Amino acid sequence: MKQSAQPNHLVQGSRPHAGDPTFRISFLFHKDLSLLSQTLPRCLEALTGNTKESFEVVLHCDGTPPETVAQLATHLDRWGVDELRVRRRDQFIASGDASNNGHRRFFDLRSPYLIVIEDDVAMYRTDASFDVLATCRSLFERHPYVPVLSKVSDYEQWAWKLEDRGDGIEPGVRSVNRLSTHFIAYDVERFGPVANRFGGFDLDVFIDRHDLSYNWEDLVSHVGTTGARHIAFPESWPLEVFHCDRKVEPGSMYNTQDPQMKAQVLAELEQRFRPTTGETEGVPA
Repeated sequence: MKQSAQPNHLVQGSRPHAGDPTFRISFLFHKDLSLLSQTLPRCLEALTGNTKESFEVVLHCDGTPPETVAQLATHLDRWGVDELRVRRRDQFIASGDASNNGHRRFFDLRSPYLIVIEDDVAMYRTDASFDVLATCRSLFERHPYVPVLSKVSDYEQWAWKLEDRGDGIEPGVRSVNRLSTHFIAYDVERFGPVANRFGGFDLDVFIDRHDLSYNWEDLVSHVGTTGARHIAFPESWPLEVFHCDRKVEPGSMYNTQDPQMKAQVLAELEQRFRPTTGETEGVPA
């Protein structure tokens, strides 16, 4: 692989934690490689462009078909992925929604901050000077009762509506009742022990039915809204985050999961936020 094609993850002046990067950025991938080839570079460009923080990038494949895994090797260097993980869904599978199986496996790290992004999420930084990672870190440092941070711009689609929980955490940052697994930043030491106590790493704690649902995002929301803890929702940050899908019908908690629909939504976002580019694949920051 060509070393020159990779982004510089150890930025001059950054301070790695105990020999490891300050952030681990992890992508949860299933099988839509065409979509990932656009969303992953877009998200890295938005999160790491202009950053002074150190970071590494992990691509976690969960239940990914072997033929798709075989195709990934040609992309990793260009995307700036430091580590590729492949997990079969043959045994030790989490209950509930299929994505729970991947989300519960991200916490074997020494970096103080973890960012997890699902493969059908696109991000756009609307202020080129804004350092997303540094701003995340400083928010966690200022607010010791915030274990998780999340922002999704199209939250009006959610069945479980986003609501404020008391006063804002700081100007432009709401304290909210819930989050979505599309994009979450964790303070690992604050989140992990509570999630473990709540059973979040057990295989049988989750459920996903029309009449009853408790999945990873519910567990994270549970951690973030109990015991005087808060979920930070930085609505004013110049970072737009979108789920590249639509609901099967208004008010439903289920999305179409249709690759053509996801491609259409992403194309609309690209036209909105990058109208002058003709690229079909993003470039790493």
